[in-house]
Amino acid sequence: MIRRLTPADLDSLTPLFAAYLDFYGVRPPPAAQRAFLAARLQADDSSAFGAFDESGPLTGFALCHSTHNSLRLAPAWILHDLFVSPDHRRQGIARQLLATVHAAARTAGAGEIILSTAHTNTAGRSLYEGAGYRLDEVFRTYVFDLR
Repeated sequence: MIRRLTPADLDSLTPLFAAYLDFYGVRPPPAAQRAFLAARLQADDSSAFGAFDESGPLTGFALCHSTHNSLRLAPAWILHDLFVSPDHRRQGIARQLLATVHAAARTAGAGEIILSTAHTNTAGRSLYEGAGYRLDEVFRTYVFDLR
């Protein structure tokens, strides 16, 4: 079952989010992770969805942020985080999460969903390309670290 996550899901989301961060080699303090998630679950500009197995535990999540695309003159969603626990992979959960994100973004009036993934994330790239995402060959993405 997939549903929108609420602040009541914070305890089950936090360890899965920590595993996601670990996948990318990022290890902020646990209290900072929890505070970030708590803020996202309460924010109007974020939407979080969780996949639960029959016995109840959270097995995967997707976290999206809304923005606007000036070139399309329309809202856009950024699918910033999608993760399925290693024990539950290859069961279609990531595809179900993507389908839920697509439906929610359409309902919200978004004209597109944008995502980034690591060049080395071949499984994720295969998932996204199989779902119809295309590599942007027009724009380069740059990052300026303000820390």
